[in-house]
Amino acid sequence: MMGGGQLTCASCHGPDGKGGVHAMGMMQTMDAKDIRWSVLQSEFDAEKFKLAVTQGQDPDGTHLNSDMPRWNISDQDLADLITYLKTLP
Repeated sequence: MMGGGQLTCASCHGPDGKGGVHAMGMMQTMDAKDIRWSVLQSEFDAEKFKLAVTQGQDPDGTHLNSDMPRWNISDQDLADLITYLKTLP
């Protein structure tokens, strides 16, 4: 979590992980990616997902939009996150 515990993955990607367009305040919108593993697995493996989460790097090496926070997450927490994402339908 970030922002003193106020920001989580679900804040942008939703509790179902499907993402979508939502308002961020001050008339700004964000289009959050669908992060269900069933969708991500075609372009991400665990290492590429780690680079996206921690460094904001897409699998092709380009940088993700700055709306995507760069998270400080342990390897175990990242593995747990991937395990959770795999449970989302």
